[in-house]
Parts: sequence; C-alpha cells; structure tokens
Amino acid sequence: MTGRDFALHLLDVKRLPRWPTGALRRSKAQVPRDPRDLALAEQIAVGVTKNLLLLQHHVEHYSGKALEQIDPLVRKILTIGLYQLEFLDRVPASAAVDEAVKQAKRFGRARAAGMVNAVLRNATRQPPPIPPDPRIDPQGFAQLALSHPPKLFAALVNLLGTERALDFCRHDNAQPPTLVRLFAGADAAALATPGVRLVPHERPGMLVVDRARQELLGRWARQGLAQVQDATAAAVVDHLDIRPGQLVMDRCAGLGTKTLQMQERVGAPGEVVAVDSSAARCQALRRLLAERRIDNVRVLQSGELSSIAVEIGTTPFDRILIDVPCSNSGVLARRPEARYSWQIDCLTIVQKRILDDTAGHLAPGGRMVYSTCSIWPAENQRQIEDFLTRHPGFKLLEQQTILPSFQTTDPSQYHDGGYLAVLGMG
Repeated sequence: MTGRDFALHLLDVKRLPRWPTGALRRSKAQVPRDPRDLALAEQIAVGVTKNLLLLQHHVEHYSGKALEQIDPLVRKILTIGLYQLEFLDRVPASAAVDEAVKQAKRFGRARAAGMVNAVLRNATRQPPPIPPDPRIDPQGFAQLALSHPPKLFAALVNLLGTERALDFCRHDNAQPPTLVRLFAGADAAALATPGVRLVPHERPGMLVVDRARQELLGRWARQGLAQVQDATAAAVVDHLDIRPGQLVMDRCAGLGTKTLQMQERVGAPGEVVAVDSSAARCQALRRLLAERRIDNVRVLQSGELSSIAVEIGTTPFDRILIDVPCSNSGVLARRPEARYSWQIDCLTIVQKRILDDTAGHLAPGGRMVYSTCSIWPAENQRQIEDFLTRHPGFKLLEQQTILPSFQTTDPSQYHDGGYLAVLGMG
C-alpha cells in the first residue's frame, strides 16, 4: 500500500468536523513496508488534521460546491490532494494531481475522477482564497487560515488575549521537534547515528533529535538509552521528590513514560505500581519492562482502584502521580485532532472521580502530584480547589501552569503546555 493510500485509511477513521467516518469500510489498511512511505502517510494524516478547516474551505472554493454535496470519500481524496499541493513540494504538482485521480479510481470512485482532476487543476492555476484579515476578524482568520474552531479560539482569547491567542494557534500548526530524555546513566554519545542530528535541550538530560525514524527511537527506549518525552512532561516527576526505596504509584500510567522515570528514582529497593485502564497499554508496558529486565514495577489494569484492592495491598503509598486524561489543550501541536473536540465537562467528571478514588491510598506525610497537559482552569486550578474542599486533610504545596513555548521558534527551548499541583497529606 502506498503512503498516500495508507494516509487515506488513517484519516478515514478520525472523528473530525464535516468528516464522516467509515468511507473505506470495504478496504483493508496495510501498513507500508517502506519506512519512507509510512513516514509520508503519517505526515499527510497529521498535516491534513492540523489544516483541516483551511483545506475544507479550499475544497469548496475550487469545486464551487458545499462539502456535503461531495461524496465523503471523494472529499477526503480532494483534501489530501490539496494538502500535498499546498504544503508538500517533494512531488511536482501535475504528478500530485494524477496521483489523486488514480487514487479515486483505486477506491471505487472512477466516476468522480474527472471532478478530482478538475478541482485540483483549479488549485494549481488559481490563487487561493484570501483569508480574513487577522486585525479585523481574528476569529475568522483563526478558523479559515489556522484551522482553530471559533469556540476554541474564543477560549484562548479569554485566557491569553487576541494577539497571544493567534500566536498560540500558529504554534499549534508548526511541526514540533522530537525531544528525548536520557535514561539515568546513559550518555548522549551512545545515541550517535549517521544522518541523525542531536542538539542539547535547555532542560538538562534532554536532547532535540532530528531525522530519527520511529524504529530508532523505539530501539533507544528498549535499550535503556533514551525515551521520547516532552520537557514539560519530564519535569512533572521532579515535583514528586521521590526518594530511593519508596513505594510509589503511577495512577494513569499509559505507556509508562513517567513510570520509567519514577522507577529510576526509587532504585532497586523501591517499587512502582503502574495502573492504567487500557489492556493494550498495560501489555505494551509489560513488554517494555521485560525487554529492559526491570522487575520492581507492577502493572495493573483497572479504571477503579477499588477493583484491584487485593493486588494493590494495604500499604499506603509514599508518592502518587495522577496524570489524568484531559483536553490536551497544551499539546495541540502534537495532538491536532484535540482542537476539534470540546468535552471539558465530561473530562472534569472523570478527573474528579480519579482524584477521589486515589486520595485514600496516600500515606500520611506523603506527596501526591496531579498533572494535566491542559491549560484550562476548569481542569486545573478549579479541579484542585474543589478537591481540597472535599478532602480537607490535604494541602496545596505548589501549583503551576505552563503555556506551550509559542513565543520562540528555538527547538532547544521547545516545550508543551501543562499544569501540575503538588498535594501533601498530614
């Protein structure tokens, strides 16, 4: 399967505005064997998602039709074609148009091949539609030029002001650098690879990595050399103040990026209990731990701690990290689909439940860190204020909101946005 065809499959399952899913139900996706094709597919899928509202606007402009008048699969092929024409330059425009026409035919839309050809040819011959003036209509510019929905942009303006909100949106559309954190005892020299560029990040022990394929990044993690992690996320574990020999919990462990950080800090005498609700994520973490021969991390699958009380045991935890599911508003450059979803109320309910479910497992004198990759007060400060009202035995030791590094383009200073609160007991 070509990279472009696999990108179509990747995009077909995404829940996005004016983007019906399941147009390829009868076609089976096959991961490209060539890493270059896979990289192209991922680049297209991310790029289309980041620029979706702009590209949809252009589809309507060059076709003279509303999106809803165009077959869902054809509109996706057109969107991919326009993305390739407007954002990629590896393939000549004429070849990109021909690829889109052939793709329409391959996926059973031969009757629409002429339309695909005409629309994309229009895009190569006509100037693009002029976007709204950001000084006169900043919301319209954010929507049609930067692909940020009005509700999201209004919230950003309320938090940051108009100019900074626009800079925030531009940052979201830029390509974020790949950052890695060196494991304890690892040296940057061990990562030296032909064709891969390594630059020190401003956070000690972290590097900016350029032109490294996923296979190489995965190998570094399995070998205990380095793992992909943003600087803001890496700093969260520092605030736990973990000591060797302690019993700690990673409440929403995911794939275990922070679990491994915590394991380094407790050392051989300590233990980490990693809990996550996803069977697939737990299994992936167990495989990584086995490959690394790490035996002082227990992985438990559950959404509620009460259901695994026997496995957890009765000993309270010295440190607990609660890295809750959130809106991802601080990491929209890395998770572009999150800009189209607005489920804050549902998320705050889940966050409240996880906090209350976990609080009783902290030892007196212990420390619990609540963290998100969100910048919204409803998920952050207000969530903690409500928690302290419900749990007067806890006290707030520290909190901080970190905005993404949208005011610099230096990769060595890059970081995502997020929030953390350090809570003490007794």
